[in-house]
This record gives sequence, C-alpha cells and structure tokens, in this order.
Amino acid sequence: MGEGRFERHAARNATALNDLFATQRRYGVGSPEALAGGSVLQPLIDRCRHFGITTADLRRHGAQFPES
Repeated sequence: MGEGRFERHAARNATALNDLFATQRRYGVGSPEALAGGSVLQPLIDRCRHFGITTADLRRHGAQFPES
C-alpha cells in the first residue's frame, strides 16, 4: 500500500470516527443512530487493522477520541 493510500485511508477513517462520536454525543452511545454508524464504520476499522493504521495515526489525521 503506497504512502498516499495509507494517508488517505487514515484521513477517511478519522473523519468517519469524528462523525460517529458526534452522533453518539447527539443521540447517546446506545441509540439506534449511533449503532448504525458503528456498523458502517466496522469495515473501515477492519482495514485499519489490516494495514497497521494505529490510533496515533488516526489522531495525527484529526480523529478526536472522546475522553474516558
């Protein structure tokens, strides 16, 4: 996987994660909207694992993980 594809995939995932986190804040973590968003995101997360994209990579591309 070329550097460009890695960067684009990481950026796309960071955006998708941020959208999911916003949905969770708006409707609640267990809401149907948030669960649907999580289902859509699962294939992207699987690709991150496959290509070795880490949480640090996602943060570098703008993912803003919620505070625990």
